[in-house]
Amino acid sequence: MNSFLSSPFSSLFPVYVEADLARPSWFTGYLKGLMLFLGGIFAIYAGRLCDKFGHKFTLIIGLIGSSFAGLVFRTSDPYGLTLMLILMGASSGPWSTAGQSMLIHSVRPAYLGMGSALYFLSNTVGNALGSLFTGWLKTIWSFPEIGMATFVGLLILTGIAILFVPPMHLSTKDPISNKVDDVSTWTAYKPLLKRKDVWLLLSLRLTITTFWGMATLAIPLLIYRVSNNESLPAYFAAISLIVAAIFQLGTGIISDRAGHKLPLIISAIGIFISTLGLALFPTSLLGIFISGTFLTATAWAVSTLVPKLINEIATPNERNRVVGLGHLAWSISMFSGNLIGGYLIDIYAGLPFIGGCILTALGIIFSWRLCKDLDNTKSKS
Repeated sequence: MNSFLSSPFSSLFPVYVEADLARPSWFTGYLKGLMLFLGGIFAIYAGRLCDKFGHKFTLIIGLIGSSFAGLVFRTSDPYGLTLMLILMGASSGPWSTAGQSMLIHSVRPAYLGMGSALYFLSNTVGNALGSLFTGWLKTIWSFPEIGMATFVGLLILTGIAILFVPPMHLSTKDPISNKVDDVSTWTAYKPLLKRKDVWLLLSLRLTITTFWGMATLAIPLLIYRVSNNESLPAYFAAISLIVAAIFQLGTGIISDRAGHKLPLIISAIGIFISTLGLALFPTSLLGIFISGTFLTATAWAVSTLVPKLINEIATPNERNRVVGLGHLAWSISMFSGNLIGGYLIDIYAGLPFIGGCILTALGIIFSWRLCKDLDNTKSKS
């Protein structure tokens, strides 16, 4: 439901900034990038919040901040927009970290692939339906009207979560000393940053997600520029996310039965192929729809596998922090991708995707090395 209500922001914000505010693409990249970067910084602290105060408390903080997604459409002031996106960014870290941590701790490892698919499916299906509805709504409502409806809906959702989400608080006692783990944030994360498997996971996220950040900014803008239709980017988002939902289910089923290696590497290769298609046909509406849809589907397939990879890398007491690190890497990548993509697309429409081919090729390499490392760990144990 959160994804359905916040879909106007994800599908129409770049169009709103360019069409209604007449701002350049780099400004959109700066605003979205700032929000995503802050989400990563606060995800680190969110991992510790989950340890100390529980997942529900952390989740509610994230939901409260997400309600500002609607208010961005009600201001044209650059400082006001920046403030809104700062608040959204600060809350996105707790929302994502708490949600994924609850998933990993609640689902048995043998079914975590399917559990992750269903978890992310709620996001993609919610965004798909919301984007489809938003595309139609934009033909009869203005951006401020859509924004107010989004704001009210997200506030209602936050109230429902406060009343009905069950509390979930895992013990943070050290298994040897039986004392509560109350070390500093840096001390808690430092051992994780010395591990090869953690860095391989972060490198996978940094490469593929940096390009994904470019694509999420560039594709809606290219569709709008080629078609001169403000609703069409939202319709694209709906179609591509419906296809992504099918890929997510398939990925979850395959990973539970055959392991993570095959779906991860195949999905990473699929991202590279779709990126190449976008680089070759950046001004073709049909080419953007086909390659962009395949990109969305394969990118979400990789995201579906991340909780299972975290579960294999981390012990139960480490998982909240590894989720936080993973979201930090995701946010830094999205920040960089949005900012770089905003500049590159104004130089040449296909330039973000040419750079994306290099990044996604590196992502394939890191995927293969991570799988090899996990296989070696299993064989030794």
